[in-house]
Amino acid sequence: MRIKVAELKEFCLDILTETGMPEDEAKILTETLLEADQRGVKSHGVMSLKRYVNLMQTGVMPKKLDYKVEVDNPVIAVWDGNRCCGQVLGHTAMKAAIEKAKTYGIGFVGVKNSNHFGAGAYYAQLAEKEGMIGISASTGDPTMAPWGGAEKMIGNNPLAISVPTKNVPPITLDMAQSVVAFGKIANMKRQGCKEVPAGWALDAEGMPTTDIEKVYSVMPLGGYKGFGLSLMVDVISGLLIGGGTGVRANPDQMGPAHTFIAIDTKAFGDTEQFLNRVDARVAEFKSCKKSANSTGIFMPGEIEEKCYAESQEAADIIPEIVDDLNALAEEMGRKVRLHEV
Repeated sequence: MRIKVAELKEFCLDILTETGMPEDEAKILTETLLEADQRGVKSHGVMSLKRYVNLMQTGVMPKKLDYKVEVDNPVIAVWDGNRCCGQVLGHTAMKAAIEKAKTYGIGFVGVKNSNHFGAGAYYAQLAEKEGMIGISASTGDPTMAPWGGAEKMIGNNPLAISVPTKNVPPITLDMAQSVVAFGKIANMKRQGCKEVPAGWALDAEGMPTTDIEKVYSVMPLGGYKGFGLSLMVDVISGLLIGGGTGVRANPDQMGPAHTFIAIDTKAFGDTEQFLNRVDARVAEFKSCKKSANSTGIFMPGEIEEKCYAESQEAADIIPEIVDDLNALAEEMGRKVRLHEV
């Protein structure tokens, strides 16, 4: 269902400010949600609005940003996020990392005791837009079992890296360490799907399943390699700064922990030469002989950039999500509604 972006923005801002979130913070959260949908990342778009409203209404997530700085030196900072909105914390933390990088070449801000921060690409791209390499990562509540296990013990711990370019779209990798995001399976279930593709999920006994009703955990990307990558994110984003990992990253406990890194390319020499080298490398890949069934050779984030460019006026939203959001507005006594274009 196509919904006007302006209408989506008005709707989200109305609901969030009515919930008690300050307007400037509501604008950040709204921007992250809309950008996810515009980029085609439906699992982190406006479908999450009701979740965040519920977290604020139940007191799990404070309505206003209030964090404590525990460590702060020229390059590194560690914040206690006080369970505040993950998107607002993430935006603020990456901006702080960028400022450190402008002076010292690199900035690292770790945030613990946070909340779900949505699509990691948003934060990495904040640095990329400043001509820097941006990196964001996060722990999460358990959705995967350790390789060879049956119990959910680790999140799919997303990692995003965004690299500036000169004449081609920025290179933006945004990936969870699982074959598929749990949110995608949740969307499929809402749409009435009975099965998931083979290789996506495990049942409660740790055995592969395609029955959507039996899905207990998602498969790590590349088998043991995906588990290993997720463990490393646990270490860097969680254990290093005392943040939540595994069940401790659940919303009712410590919540997730995040890492935000900005790397100023100027610190490594001539930025223009770097950008030219990146463009040239992309051109090499684009010139590769295509496989017989190829639809094209795409760089990380290229398809999302195209989707975003085509969604400036309206975005595709799952009809069931639109119904849920309109029901939420009615429950809250708000007049805003979403309508199909």
